[in-house]
Parts: sequence; structure tokens; C-alpha cells
Amino acid sequence: MRATQSINHNAAICEDDAGHQLIALGRGVGYGKMPHDVDLADIQRTFYGIDSRYLAFIDEVDPDVLEFAAQLADIVCQQISYQLSPNFPITLADHIQFALKRAREHMVVPMPLGAEVEQAHPVEYRLGELAVRGMQKTFGVRLDAKREASGIAPSIVNAAVAPSQRGARAIKREDILFKKIPKIIHREMGAEVDENSFDYTRFSTHISYLLERIAKGEPLETENAGLFEAIAAQYPESAACARAIAREIEATYDASLTEEELLYLIMHINRVTAS
Repeated sequence: MRATQSINHNAAICEDDAGHQLIALGRGVGYGKMPHDVDLADIQRTFYGIDSRYLAFIDEVDPDVLEFAAQLADIVCQQISYQLSPNFPITLADHIQFALKRAREHMVVPMPLGAEVEQAHPVEYRLGELAVRGMQKTFGVRLDAKREASGIAPSIVNAAVAPSQRGARAIKREDILFKKIPKIIHREMGAEVDENSFDYTRFSTHISYLLERIAKGEPLETENAGLFEAIAAQYPESAACARAIAREIEATYDASLTEEELLYLIMHINRVTAS
């Protein structure tokens, strides 16, 4: 195996003997002049097919959290009947790292979909419970099992890979929308958006799933919509920005957004514009 680009001292973009690109983790694999050969004995974990937008997070995440998430992702893939995105271990690690931060700082955050998740996605919910037990044992934290399981389950569902049915026109329309969104945020918030940041990647992923829900006629409509007015009052600039993005989406796709969708737009806008 040959390391071609360093992510940090213990992570690198590599190329295997078949010419396939991958991310390799292991002691010292990203250290030294590039490119260089890597001893397979030094490799602890490999990831194939990771989107380049997620590379920065690999450098930021706790290695123990990433390894835990990768092991959990392996279990999840064995228990479900559909294919998951190659990025799933990375997005799962992001979710877990934030959950651990909340637990250690005694932060309480309402989880999307709440009690409805167990009924709608029982297998994923049970896997979420398994994850919570593992997190408590591995990292020595106390977690609200139901709340955290109902947060992890949607991250599994959202990572599902569906056969693409979009035509060239639909793809072009989506590309135009994604080019407009940073400009809308800059206009409404006066903030420059780092489109290469992990937070913006997460935001873009959320928009992609939002557009899929519009296409399927399945908007988010849960009890969390009741939080919209309070959150909008607390973050008026982000709320105005969310409404501006919603108007663009509505004009492009001829579909109205629910208050639930607006709520999550506000939350993502807060993250991508945080200094």
C-alpha cells in the first residue's frame, strides 16, 4: 500500500495494490514525505469510497470515537437489509462525538422524530440502543438511552443508498440551488460560508435529503414542529435566512416547506455561520 497524501500523522489517503483509493488509519501512516510505502502491519483501519469533503473531520475526530463508530457501522451493516453510504462511519462518528460532548457538559437537546422513531424504524432504533450501551461502557458517560437511540436511528436511515432516479434536468436544477444557498446566507447573515467545512457538508447533506422528501411527498411533520416559533424568536437572523432559502426551494420545486423543515434549516444555518 502506498500513502499519497497525509491527513495527519496517523491518517493518510492511500492507494492499494489494485489502484483503489482509500483512507488508512494507523500509527505514523501519515507521517513523512509523500508518497511513501506503508507496511500493512501498521494499518489499523481502512475506509473505501469516502467523499473528500469528509477528510477534514477525520483530522478533528477523536481516534477512539472514530474506531468505535467504525466498529458500530460494521455491526449495523450486518443487521439491516439495505446498503449504506461509505461515508456512514464518518457521519456516525460525528454524531457520537457530539453526543459525548453533550453528556460531558450536561447539555439536553431534543432529538428529531422523538418517540415516533421506534415505531417507524424498529431495527434502527434497537441498533441505536446498542450504540448507546456501547458508548456508556466505552467512554464512561451517562446517556438518556431513549433520546440518544432516537437520534442515532435516523442517522442510519439517512445513510441509506437509494438507486438514483434523477435525470440530467433534475441534477442541473439541484446544482443551481446549491450554488445559490451560500449567496443567500451571505446576503441574509453577512457571513462568508466555508463550503469545504464539515458543517457545510452536513448542511448540504440535509438539503439533499430535504429535496428527496419533497420529491417523494414526505415532508418532516413531527411534534418537534412546535419548537419552531421559540427557536425562530431566539435566532431571528437565522430564521429569516431559513425562510429565504425556503422561498428559493419553493420557487424551484413548487413545494412548501413545513415548520419542521424550517426548524432544521435554522439549526444548520447557526452551525455553518458560527464564528
